Amino acid sequence: MKNFDILKDVKGLGTVYQHCATAEEFQTSNPMISAHSARLALETMVKIIYRLKDWTTKERPTLLELTTDERFRAFVDSPEMMKRIHYIRKIGNNASHVGGDAGYVGRRESFFAVLNLYYFVGSFALAWELIPELPPFDKTLLDQKETTHRPVITPKPEKIDAITTAEADTAAAAVAETTTAQPDTVEAQPIVNDLSEAETRRLYIDLLLREAGWKVTETEGEIKGGQAGIEIEVHGMPSESGVGYADYVLWDDDGTPLAVIEAKRTSVDPAKGRHQAELYAECLKNKYACELPVIYYTNGFQTNIIDGQGYPSRPLMGFHTREELRRMIAQRSRNAITDLTIDERITNRPYQKRVIQAVANHYNDMHRRALLVMATGTGKTRVSISMVELLVRNGWVKNVLFLADRIELVDQAKLNFTKLLPSQTVSSLREADCDKSARILFSTYQTMISHLDREDKTFSIGRFDLVIIDEAHRSVFGKYGAIFDYFDGLLLGLTATPRDEVDRSTYELFGMEQGIPTDSYEYQEAIDERWLVPFVPIIDNSQILTDGIDPDKLTPEEREQLKEIFEYEKVIQSIEGDYSRKISATEIFKYIFNQNTVDYVLTQLMENGYRVNDGTIIGKTIIFAYNHNHAVFIAERFAALYPDLGPDFCRVIDNYEKYSSDLIVRFKNPESLPQIAVSVDMLDTGIDVPEIVNLVFFKPVHSKIKFWQMIGRGTRLCPDLYGPGQDKKDFLIFDYYRNFEYFSVNADGAIPTKSTSVVATIFNLRTDLKYILQDASYQSDPDAKSLHDKIGEILHNQIKDLNRSRLDVRRQMKLVESLSQPEAMIALSLGDTMAMKENISPLFKNTLADASALKFDALCLKRQLALVDETVSAGASETQITTIARYLKEKKASIPQVMAKMDTIKAVLTSQFWNSLSLGSLEKVRVELRDLLQYIDGGKSDKTFTVNIEDTFKKDNSGISVTPPRTYRRRAEDYLREHLPNDPVLQKIYHLEHLSEVDIKRLEEIFWKELGTREEYDATTQRNPYRENVAAFIRSIIGIEQETAFEKYRELIHGAELTRMQEEYLRNLIRYVSENGDFRTKLLQSPPFNSFTTVFKQGYNSLIEYIKLISDVIAA
Repeated sequence: MKNFDILKDVKGLGTVYQHCATAEEFQTSNPMISAHSARLALETMVKIIYRLKDWTTKERPTLLELTTDERFRAFVDSPEMMKRIHYIRKIGNNASHVGGDAGYVGRRESFFAVLNLYYFVGSFALAWELIPELPPFDKTLLDQKETTHRPVITPKPEKIDAITTAEADTAAAAVAETTTAQPDTVEAQPIVNDLSEAETRRLYIDLLLREAGWKVTETEGEIKGGQAGIEIEVHGMPSESGVGYADYVLWDDDGTPLAVIEAKRTSVDPAKGRHQAELYAECLKNKYACELPVIYYTNGFQTNIIDGQGYPSRPLMGFHTREELRRMIAQRSRNAITDLTIDERITNRPYQKRVIQAVANHYNDMHRRALLVMATGTGKTRVSISMVELLVRNGWVKNVLFLADRIELVDQAKLNFTKLLPSQTVSSLREADCDKSARILFSTYQTMISHLDREDKTFSIGRFDLVIIDEAHRSVFGKYGAIFDYFDGLLLGLTATPRDEVDRSTYELFGMEQGIPTDSYEYQEAIDERWLVPFVPIIDNSQILTDGIDPDKLTPEEREQLKEIFEYEKVIQSIEGDYSRKISATEIFKYIFNQNTVDYVLTQLMENGYRVNDGTIIGKTIIFAYNHNHAVFIAERFAALYPDLGPDFCRVIDNYEKYSSDLIVRFKNPESLPQIAVSVDMLDTGIDVPEIVNLVFFKPVHSKIKFWQMIGRGTRLCPDLYGPGQDKKDFLIFDYYRNFEYFSVNADGAIPTKSTSVVATIFNLRTDLKYILQDASYQSDPDAKSLHDKIGEILHNQIKDLNRSRLDVRRQMKLVESLSQPEAMIALSLGDTMAMKENISPLFKNTLADASALKFDALCLKRQLALVDETVSAGASETQITTIARYLKEKKASIPQVMAKMDTIKAVLTSQFWNSLSLGSLEKVRVELRDLLQYIDGGKSDKTFTVNIEDTFKKDNSGISVTPPRTYRRRAEDYLREHLPNDPVLQKIYHLEHLSEVDIKRLEEIFWKELGTREEYDATTQRNPYRENVAAFIRSIIGIEQETAFEKYRELIHGAELTRMQEEYLRNLIRYVSENGDFRTKLLQSPPFNSFTTVFKQGYNSLIEYIKLISDVIAA
């Protein structure tokens, strides 16, 4: 007896049965034949369905085309079943590959192919009433031993289509004679899965190993070079027998163990297997006289690594490839980054060298993530290039990934890297001919996530030694944070966002205290040191953009212009009689476009903006527009006002322009047009045009981060802009939307809200509703119980059908798998609902479904929730449902689909419906009306009007202040910057002179009381090893004067000459003191300072005396 014997006597399915029986017969003994036969059965069955449904296709369609056809997917009507179908197809395709690991199919793969095939063909046979029932799959019927089977001839790939087509033709004809059933859909039968927990765990781990290119051996204890062995016996364990069994060992080609994996149960913290894995690794090291294997410990959902390089254990989202493990082990012998020579071709400014050295020292201290805050225009990209050059030269980095959020920024960075690092191969992932093996690869976040969310991931976790993140801030980590969890390399974040504006979660991601990045160089500092230019604001407040348009204050001619708008609104809103209203400021340049306002703004720019070429032409300018229609309107008005300047002088550059990249290149060229770029978001960040001298804020900005990024478009230096020796000194900002006023009142800007997709909103509403409906009072109500069960099934299917290949899903894999179990939705706990809303709902982002129908679902669900939860207010939802029903009745009744639901629509418009409202009646409304939302045209949102009403403006340049709030450290730095030149106590610290007790007390008074509290000081210095000494804190900010520091040492050795190695050693020591504030002799035991006896030989006592001096001069 075999599982597929259910098909043995079914008329017409003889060939399908033969393929299925072969797949089952060879599942253990020859998984490749088994998988190939499963695919043949699948393709034949799919083609039978097409013939029975009388669907036409193109000539010789592929199986992928057949199974992704909308008709087929609608017929199957089950994402879970579609996953089973595609699994069989993919495993079958693997079995068709000849040679190599790419086409490898093992017993586990063939088992799941056979299991999925059983439930697919069984569901089909039930749908056409060919079998009375489908018994659960019995895996005990599978051959468990490798026995000799009959020979099987598998057809060549090019013959499969003809074979399955002929078989399907014959089978479909026979089935049609056997049954009269004509199913609209297949009811997918659930898999009764009795896999043990060990088997399930292995499935996850094996999947991750295969992603990393590892073939898992089938036989326990078998050792094969280049493969992953299972249950490997090891000797030397601290047990009575001395024998243990490692769950997995990853072998090099020559049989050397590269890594060991200890796998715990999915319900157990993987950390419980850590020491066991460490013992296995030691045993393998001793047996094979090799380097200690890399250590992984996992429960299938959570995986950690100990790489042996000195880093703490860290979480991973997978396993490393063979080559990556070799490189990881080789890296254990690398030295600290000691060659801190900066290539001045790349970065020659003092602050750039300082931040590069700060990152290098940060990595030396065994941190893996560094964050640099650098104002726009100070050379973030060049710093990253110099950092790569330094890390490559020191043997720390080989492969680099550079990520940015826009194509233009990626292209710009690639151009600079290519120019300044000509010896490195570079490529961009968005290019058709991308060299994915290039040493330095460039990509947008969006493109990279698409490569990592697929089943056959383009890159392994260890592909890159360094990942550079351009503009690292919360929005990037929120959307694409999974990228940084996936790649197991050093991380370097770059941002122009002021460090006090960088949110806490970003600092936490980099393992840093809020407000204290690895290093920073900000706008005011760059202005003071003349590496950036300041702005000159011109505030010109528009009355219409502030207050809107009041018809009562207009001239008769102007009121006449509004007549068309009001007549239109009367029609779409079914208003009778006289109608007029005040137009709000938020409607301007969205719904109503006022010509006079735009003309004034353009005239002011052309008359008062900075000009170049001896004043003959307006300088390079960006106008920040509200939206695309606004941008187009501005460009059209400019062409009308200044036709003599030609069509290219002022151009719109935004996402609607197909060749926007080319326009940006032209705009960046000081010798070409356009001279004025009207932009919607595209030029807000990242573009590097030193010649920009005018910025026009023609839209409101409420994000402080974005505001400063936009200002950064004009801050770059530009020598000789106005002629030889006439450099750019500043630039103008024209503000017509009270942005400066807004930030002077709201210093931190608007608090960003976390956006939630409509799909996630619906998921959350259903989660809350199901939780409440679990109460006994609702479970005893048939209607409420029915809705509860329906919602539970929907939620369960949504979670179950999540794509496990997506990185964001993998981050929540344990929770996803737990909630995917059939029993998970029976009775949700409060903790379950919180976890679902917090961790699962963000996974639902995109959908191909009609958005208007989903929004209607949300309205109805919220009103349902309000029925059972008095804390929920849903009055607005009720109003919107009624408005939609009325609009359908009065405006769309001629549509047959709307008329068919007219009874329900009319019921919604009665008071009786709302007075007797129930969960069931609302559910009926939701189900029957949701698909009618597609016929609602959206009213005035797509309609715009142009008017020409005189606007009045009021200039106001008083009291402009857009200074971000200062952290304690910032207050301390500002104080030291101001007082260091003339304060004798600070000069003592800077020049290594002794402080008195009075000096120390005075400093404590200033830094613990005047600048802030002792608590603020402690919070700021908690990671500083010398935090108890306020003078050490001060020295960690102002540093020590290097020449004086050298002179102090020379005094101790009586003026003797220093060798080059001694000078370099002292520079490293002085640098450490300048960054940390002090130095303890115990540091002489650790690199890079443990070489002092070699460097100073018999004179090292002078070094110890010098270190004592460094501490003593600031001691009380």
